[in-house]
Amino acid sequence: MRKSLYILTFIISCSIIYAQGFDWQFSARMPADSPVLFFGLSGEFNHLIHNGSLDLEEANCNCGAYKTGSGEGFTAGIAGEYWIDGLTAITFSGLYNYSPGKFTVQAEPLPRVDGGMLLTEYDFTSKIAYLLIEPGIKYRIPGSHLNIGGGLQFGFLLSNSSVHKERIIGDANEPPFPTNPPSYERIVDGKISELNNIFLQAKIRLGYDLTYGLGLYATPNISIGIPILNLTKTSEWKRWAFSAGLTVYWGL
Repeated sequence: MRKSLYILTFIISCSIIYAQGFDWQFSARMPADSPVLFFGLSGEFNHLIHNGSLDLEEANCNCGAYKTGSGEGFTAGIAGEYWIDGLTAITFSGLYNYSPGKFTVQAEPLPRVDGGMLLTEYDFTSKIAYLLIEPGIKYRIPGSHLNIGGGLQFGFLLSNSSVHKERIIGDANEPPFPTNPPSYERIVDGKISELNNIFLQAKIRLGYDLTYGLGLYATPNISIGIPILNLTKTSEWKRWAFSAGLTVYWGL
């Protein structure tokens, strides 16, 4: 009878371990209450790919359209998880996102007074900051510490700055711009479509939960951000984010 009781106790304790999703229930004789609500700090490195059709205008003249660009940014802030059961958690976060990008487009060749052609290209460097709010869900793959998850990121524009430059790319005989001093590169008063104050993207993640003690774990993850809305009001500008990050959680 006692042997059967020990076996039953062992089975129940194992089910408790599995139900919590973490290896925190070390002994059936000394049970520990496992938290279900966690808060922590989160950070990501983002490789950004921009694509669309952004018309550049200078002095009411169309100077071409930016098509593709890229940038390296980061995301940092607070995150939380509420575990509904041993495999499923509701996730939520509030994050600061720095989202740079650089575009290049070649301008139409222009005739020079010496009979040659003036070849230039335009650079557009953008630095945008957002406040991100992300609700989502996370699912633990049974029998492992791997998890998959996803959510919707709502971005609220915090700041935006941009610089447009024109650069001469022709041969060595090309004369410089008549700036002071003369230069082969100049800042231009270029304009593109105004940014939206809100953007929306879907986020898909793959992570691994590393436990360090009762109520403490870290989750390294990789993710992809899939754009839903344009970043600008009247032109097409979509931003894809490929990210690698880490979140550290403490149980409450």
